[in-house]
Amino acid sequence: MRPAEPLIMPESCYYNYAPSKLARDYWLYPLCAGDFAYQPGYHLERASYDSWLLEVILGGEAEIESEGKRFYARAGDAVLLDCHKPHGYGSSKGWRALWVHFDGVSARGYAEWIAARGPVIQSARAGEARRCIQGVYSLLADPSPEKEAEMALLLTQALTALRPIPESEKNGGRQAALGAIIAHLNQHPGREPSIAEMARQASMSEYHFIRVFTQTTGATPRQYIIASRMNHAKYLLAHTDETVAAVAAEAGYASESMFCLTFKKTQGITPTEYRLGREKNGQA
Repeated sequence: MRPAEPLIMPESCYYNYAPSKLARDYWLYPLCAGDFAYQPGYHLERASYDSWLLEVILGGEAEIESEGKRFYARAGDAVLLDCHKPHGYGSSKGWRALWVHFDGVSARGYAEWIAARGPVIQSARAGEARRCIQGVYSLLADPSPEKEAEMALLLTQALTALRPIPESEKNGGRQAALGAIIAHLNQHPGREPSIAEMARQASMSEYHFIRVFTQTTGATPRQYIIASRMNHAKYLLAHTDETVAAVAAEAGYASESMFCLTFKKTQGITPTEYRLGREKNGQA
């Protein structure tokens, strides 16, 4: 479809889409997507619009307004805008953008995670986001419910490409070291290296290591170790006949009582109740 708005170049094009109930219930889905060239002086303001807008600036520059603040996007930048809130965009110089309005059960979580520092995102992976939006745009040219899963995947990939980069990923060597530490914790839940030991392995100070580890995993090292131990313990309780005391030892607890206390605190039931519940429900 060709846009009827003034100051949008005639070669611009967009497609609307009405998602199925399946897509609305479970996936990310597009509502419309377009490839627009905006002439100098174009400006749009809205109090709200029921979707999120993801676009990649292909050329020129645009001024983005969100919640009373102004941001500037240039060629190569991505924009992720919560259109449920007052917003606007325009330019005195003109710009071209590939864009998609989208929604879905996980849309808000993705948007708040990615655009926590503002709607304009400068990312080395903006090209990947552009490829995915282009894929959605092309699918909408000939849409069908059978293509909704593919469109959901493309939207997920576009958003994931723009995710905030954890500090650990900014240094390849440290990232590899942190990955090795996390793998070790998962593979050897009964062992608990000290913070100092893990920090040395990652070539970080103890304070910096705790901060980066927590940013990467969403848990402190101690919380992660406990979660890993509990997962290992639940597997043993469900798949072996080992006593609770033996499970406690394999999970790294010298005291059965401390293991039971931690299990009840984190899982809401005792180890014995967990085992009996699995057996009653016939779960493997």
